[in-house]
Amino acid sequence: MIQFFNFHRDKYWFRLKRYVMGILKSHKSDKTIAWSYSLGTFVAILPTPGFSTFIGLALIAVFKQLNKMAVLLAMIIWNIFTVVPVYWFSFKIGQMLSITSTTTLFSNGLANEILQYLKEFMVGNLLITIPVSIISYFVAMVLLRKSRLMREKRAMGKFKSGIR
Repeated sequence: MIQFFNFHRDKYWFRLKRYVMGILKSHKSDKTIAWSYSLGTFVAILPTPGFSTFIGLALIAVFKQLNKMAVLLAMIIWNIFTVVPVYWFSFKIGQMLSITSTTTLFSNGLANEILQYLKEFMVGNLLITIPVSIISYFVAMVLLRKSRLMREKRAMGKFKSGIR
């Protein structure tokens, strides 16, 4: 059993490193990469369990200027283990902001309660997803700029050491 988890952990880290390296070697602008990561974050956090990857792939196919690796990196980072706490927090925020009484759309009381919980969850999820996506854009921009500066410094160091 431990070998099973170790195998999948190693596989996860391998993919994560591969996508990060693909992003860093990309010739697209930092804004495009950050926008792609932010869009991938938005899609991954939306409550579409199982379909978020397909939605991300569809966006990649439709919008050719997106950085594929950045969208896929967001999908890997926002996996089921990281999204479940966000969903719980979304529901709690939706409950706090819910000022309407229970909706009576159905004659069945259970269906009305499910609809009420779903509305609270969706409101809370949008209130979390939008700021997290915006923050992820700026975090990606900062990390990309730092990475490019480090690579430029390293290249200049190699260039200067080769002149001697």
